[in-house]
Amino acid sequence: MSSSFRYFLKRTQQNTTYTHNHHKTSRRSILQMTGASLILPTTLTGLSKKVRAEQMEANRHGGPYWLTIHAGGGWDPTLLCDPKGITSADDPAPINNYFTDEIEQVGDFLVPPVEGHLEFYQTFQNDLLVINGIDVGTNGHEQGTRATWSGGMDANRPSLMALIAGAVEPRPSLAFMSSGGYDYTAGLVPITRLPDTGTIQELAFPERRNAADPSVVYLHSDINSMIQKARLERLDRIQSQVHLPRTVNAMQVLQAARADDSELSSLIEVLPEEISSDSMEQQIQVALSCFSAGVSITSSLSIGGFDTHGNHDATHTPRLQQVLSAITFARQEAERLGIADRLYILVGSDFARTPHYNDGNGKDHWSITSMMMMGPDIQGGRVIGATDEDQLPRYVNPETLELDDNGVAIKPGNIHAALRRLAGIEDNPIVTGVEVDSWMPILG
Repeated sequence: MSSSFRYFLKRTQQNTTYTHNHHKTSRRSILQMTGASLILPTTLTGLSKKVRAEQMEANRHGGPYWLTIHAGGGWDPTLLCDPKGITSADDPAPINNYFTDEIEQVGDFLVPPVEGHLEFYQTFQNDLLVINGIDVGTNGHEQGTRATWSGGMDANRPSLMALIAGAVEPRPSLAFMSSGGYDYTAGLVPITRLPDTGTIQELAFPERRNAADPSVVYLHSDINSMIQKARLERLDRIQSQVHLPRTVNAMQVLQAARADDSELSSLIEVLPEEISSDSMEQQIQVALSCFSAGVSITSSLSIGGFDTHGNHDATHTPRLQQVLSAITFARQEAERLGIADRLYILVGSDFARTPHYNDGNGKDHWSITSMMMMGPDIQGGRVIGATDEDQLPRYVNPETLELDDNGVAIKPGNIHAALRRLAGIEDNPIVTGVEVDSWMPILG
């Protein structure tokens, strides 16, 4: 490794100033920590802005787009999409604190008596697919999360979102965005982490003293152009001297940090004028704006607080309401941006909660869970799978998906096999060695 390249890496490490709060953020450290790649050619020196604009346009992604929402900690489907009530107030081991006759029905969906749930199902009854009785095969947080979002429990499995983003060629610059959930990539695609819209503005307009004010800059534009040209020429010289794959990869990251900001500038144009004060909604706004701008393909979000071993009902219910609010907000934003017909939304958790309360009025870990999803090629208005009165999985016929005592339990790998086929990556070399269970016609 040349001394010049070591110097660049050392300076980069010294300049890492990123925090998740609203402190001053280093543009260079953000781009390097996110792994954001601007799809640069091997040599940038002398390329005109017109040529770069043409290359960026060729790399823009027109959909479909994939958004996952992870309920971190293990959610309770009996309070969400697989309700089970009691028939008597004297029940010595209640599964919930509501009565069976309080459960309502919207189409094929049974709805527990939780505030806001009925309105949600009424709004999305034709779009929503619910899968109950999924056996994740574990009560461990890490393994359950990995199984839900990668289709298996073996270590170092890339997430579905990484596979989908990594399979797209040409790949846009911020192909896989994540602000939480299971986002392991196995090196298939860089992860981009953009915590808020303010950060995007700072990254897009690094020459401005105030990102929102184009009239106040640090240096004249001519000087900025000269500096940019000199940087790119030096990077070209350094890159021509390196050949080891890890060194080349590090150079590409460094190139991304030195690249121009045209794509992020275009992203600014599609950000909403009013930014939500809610952190989850703001993350959704960032993700969907990146989709609309054609610079992202997949995004992973997370809502925590579901590991309710104590005071279950009072703590868990608001978290579930937050999940449904996030889904609703995402659909509304997608409609505003004109991408609702190209957006998939997948929602799941590590596992579920036990069918009965513990001594602390909480619920513990339970391996039989549920997922919710919607999207343009997902047949909605359906519930697949079920659990019995003890919250154990009901078997289904693997061909018809009808309940069948001689059938099989639904596993995350079955769902991922269907999602891979839907995404068109089931035969892509990128999934080689990342095995899943047999395919079932789950998505319709």
